[in-house]
Amino acid sequence: MSDNKIYLGLCVHSHQPVGNSHEVFLKGFQKCYMPFLEILQEYPHVSLTLHYSGPLLEWLEQNRPEFFDVLSGLVDRGQVELMGGGFYEPIIPVIPRADVRRQITMSSRYLEERFKTSPRGIWCTERIWEPDMPLKVSGLGVEYTLLDDSHFLSAGIDPEDVHGYYMTERLGHPLKVFPVDMRLRYMIPFREPQETIDYLYALRDKGVRMVTYGDDGEKFGMWPGTYDWVIDQGWLRRFFDEMGRVSDHMEIIPLSRAIDSLEPRALVYLPTSTYQEMMEWSLPAAAGRHYKGIVEQAKQAGDWEKKRGFVRGGMWDNFLAKYPESNLMHKKMLHISAMTKKAGMPAEAEVYLLRAQCNCAYWHGLFGGVYLRGLRDAVYSNLLKAEDICDSTALKDRPWTMEIMDYDMDGRDEVCIQGRILNLFISPHKNAGVFALEYKPAFYSLSNILMRHPEIYHQEILDTPSSPDSLDNSDTDTPLSIHDMPRLVTDELKAGLVYDTYPRFSFMTHILDTPPCLDAIRGTIPESLYSGLEFSFVNPDGLEEAMASKDSIEVSFEAIARGMCITKTYTCDAQARVSVLHQIDNPGQGMWIGIEWNIMIVSGERPRVEGKIMDEGSGVFHTNEIVLQDTSRAMVVRISSGAVWDVCISPIECVSQNENGFEKGFQGWNCIFLRALEGPVPKVFMEIGPTQEAV
Repeated sequence: MSDNKIYLGLCVHSHQPVGNSHEVFLKGFQKCYMPFLEILQEYPHVSLTLHYSGPLLEWLEQNRPEFFDVLSGLVDRGQVELMGGGFYEPIIPVIPRADVRRQITMSSRYLEERFKTSPRGIWCTERIWEPDMPLKVSGLGVEYTLLDDSHFLSAGIDPEDVHGYYMTERLGHPLKVFPVDMRLRYMIPFREPQETIDYLYALRDKGVRMVTYGDDGEKFGMWPGTYDWVIDQGWLRRFFDEMGRVSDHMEIIPLSRAIDSLEPRALVYLPTSTYQEMMEWSLPAAAGRHYKGIVEQAKQAGDWEKKRGFVRGGMWDNFLAKYPESNLMHKKMLHISAMTKKAGMPAEAEVYLLRAQCNCAYWHGLFGGVYLRGLRDAVYSNLLKAEDICDSTALKDRPWTMEIMDYDMDGRDEVCIQGRILNLFISPHKNAGVFALEYKPAFYSLSNILMRHPEIYHQEILDTPSSPDSLDNSDTDTPLSIHDMPRLVTDELKAGLVYDTYPRFSFMTHILDTPPCLDAIRGTIPESLYSGLEFSFVNPDGLEEAMASKDSIEVSFEAIARGMCITKTYTCDAQARVSVLHQIDNPGQGMWIGIEWNIMIVSGERPRVEGKIMDEGSGVFHTNEIVLQDTSRAMVVRISSGAVWDVCISPIECVSQNENGFEKGFQGWNCIFLRALEGPVPKVFMEIGPTQEAV
């Protein structure tokens, strides 16, 4: 390599998550992935590194095999180095080490079989790093990975020295790490190529020999406005043309060439970290706004670059506390990982487990993430498929098993009933509510509900005047990064900023002091005594008695509130029928009871009341039965009672952001059965089963 040149290590990472729609994959192929390769074919002197995640490769192989022909040709002529990684794009630090090794091995084997190439580097998902990463990937042929420059700044490396590549290690297991230049991430492809060239010249004049760009391939045609700019208006061709024009001074290279030709700069030990934006997104809303204010002050003072490595936000794991729903998915994944190992790792179950480790549904930042019910459904569906395969080992000849354990790692025990048809996991200290309601024949999590959480960016919605129906960005010469795009704000979005004060479980018990205003209830009961209803498991020493019958299983919980003793008894049979019976001693005059369900219907179909589909989004009914169904998955849920109740039904909707702006998204149905506490409380039943109305 010439001492007179600066080298740009160019790595483009392309990914679509497990559970994304066919239409999204197809759009990516048409607008981004295929056009990028077709243009790259025209520039045989350009050699770079590409990474494609497993879900995207599987879709392309099945639906657009011509993509493989083009990519194979580029690999064969040495123009493209393919990078490996966790095949289904997991967050490596938060899955078991054995699963990390399976993910990376699966990726390497896939590339070897399809492209006859052995990857030397891995894409580090979301650049989420922990110091034991070299140990986790040792022995798998992994030579290098990419991280953000913020990792190196946090380690105390001078900003002038954050280029080239470094060595790190854990317990004697080495790994090469490239710092991704944040400024380049915001330049490419949103600025004219000459700006990148000028920046590279400036770095070369300071003695820099090699700098790294690594970011999302979707920037090159799939992000808003980028297809017109990058493909139709020719940014990508101009970029390659301009880099060719100055080839005596700078050159695009794959990362493997850098490690073959350049010495590492030094040994470095990097702290737990990720890219700058992620460290902001992972913070709770109030803390995140405070952090943004600190960053803005530093930028206005002109010393942000000096402080950037030390003014850090949170870590990725914060999402497991920020979104309890994410934590429940994660702990389910760990539970199924252990279950598959105990069952001897059946090959089919292993693949379902690894698919469920795809990261996108577990967090939220700029894209929909955890707010997208389809992505969460894909996680649960794959986990339940793996569980179904392992049930013969876990259950043996029993219809179910019951364990008392701290399932969600909050320091309190939960009661977990796992059956061949239905899982029913109960949290005694949270109202003895059901936090996992899973129907295995359809591989369906009915408890896949997201609370209405406050977000950092919600303040922007409140502070921004309501916008017209569209925003005109036509006066800009170049597309704006999605970090900088103006976002449409409406009165509907502002009205949707309502937050939940208790988890969206099912079979939740509410005791009300006075009759509720039924028309005012929209997915919550402000008059509830919910906060006082901490139950205890009545028969923790009677597990064998509770499990004695093969026909049904019965568990009881007890709470004391305002002088009342409330006993709540679940009965679950082997055919996915669950009933709840309340016994309340000494209720006060004029009190009411409410029993609340929060049910995910992935298709979004409206409930049926007395055989009729609801006309409106919400309503109040005087009935003894409601029916919810997902005809696409042949699954129906019937909630009924021998008595008539006042029933309030409303959708759960969350306001979130995505790459196109703000949106209000459906998260499930809230159904509350209400009646006065006059005499015994009628038993209420839930029955889950197949429907013949599947399409």
